[in-house]
Amino acid sequence: MKNRIKSKNFGMMPDGRTVIRYELSNSNGIKVCVLNYAGILQSILVPDRNGVIGDIILGFDHLKDYLADSSSHGALVGRYANRIAGAQIKLDDVEYKLDMNDGENCLHGGREGFQKVLWNSQIIKLENDEILRLSHISPHGDQGFPGRLEVIADYSLNNNNTLSIQLLAITDQTTVVSLTMHPYFNLSGDSERQILDHNLRINSNKYLPVSSKKIPLGEMRGVGNSPFDFRENHSIGAFINTDDAQLKIANGYDHCYVLSDTEDEHEGCAILSDPISGREMVVSSNAPGMQLYTGNHLNSDFQGKGGRNFVKQGGVCLEPQAFPNAPNEPCFPSAEIGPGERYEHNISYRFSTRD
Repeated sequence: MKNRIKSKNFGMMPDGRTVIRYELSNSNGIKVCVLNYAGILQSILVPDRNGVIGDIILGFDHLKDYLADSSSHGALVGRYANRIAGAQIKLDDVEYKLDMNDGENCLHGGREGFQKVLWNSQIIKLENDEILRLSHISPHGDQGFPGRLEVIADYSLNNNNTLSIQLLAITDQTTVVSLTMHPYFNLSGDSERQILDHNLRINSNKYLPVSSKKIPLGEMRGVGNSPFDFRENHSIGAFINTDDAQLKIANGYDHCYVLSDTEDEHEGCAILSDPISGREMVVSSNAPGMQLYTGNHLNSDFQGKGGRNFVKQGGVCLEPQAFPNAPNEPCFPSAEIGPGERYEHNISYRFSTRD
């Protein structure tokens, strides 16, 4: 079966440009809706163990809410996901001041990062499939980052129930890049239910402890004998209220895990499951790290789809990415690319159910 992509208007930007909502579907009843505004995953509809379809990510029904959103719901974030300390970097002996939008730090590329961009979009027709391609050119100096950066994001959904997102970038001068997706998952399909009873396994032996300003301290700390140990499958809420200094800083989990070199496509870097609905999701990536964020600042200030209130820890983010603040930490894997080099980050989400 050829999986075709449908499209319809989702609203208009303040300057009159049209936002399009693309619907990717497969033969198993899974549907993924993507906006060309911010590359947002607006909904992911998957069946539970009884075949009941539910929307497993938080979000909004209307464009105006995404435009007002400051939490990057479902968005493709960049140029640099997560935090850069002091909103500055140094490349080739030149210092660059970045947009300061998180206290004194730069978060997710700045106020007008990729999560605030209307991307160019087209449907790429293949022999047995279709791919949604978004593209954007970020000019030199955008939010303070050096280099003209050309970015492509390809979204595809196959009949193995895998949503794949391929992120590519090239630059005309040395710069730093870390792109990721920022969906808030709730596999129950009930946005007013917390995710603390979801089970999680992370293929990682180490994580990055942070300062009071949520900047990595520069060390990779072992997860053993700590509430950060998800090497064995257990509920997210099992240790979230432990008397632990790192958990207190973030009011829950908001930390980057060092991904294992042993990952394969079946194991993934993380496995998330909901014991009540039976839904399960395997996240895979070729990035060196993955941020675990448990929606610690979600609240009823915003209403989501269907007019339902967000609740604290009502969604969990699993964000594969370069290490936070890597441009300022020589011991971290480099996030630099130069002219002639190609940034490539592949993220996939494979959906299934278990009894």
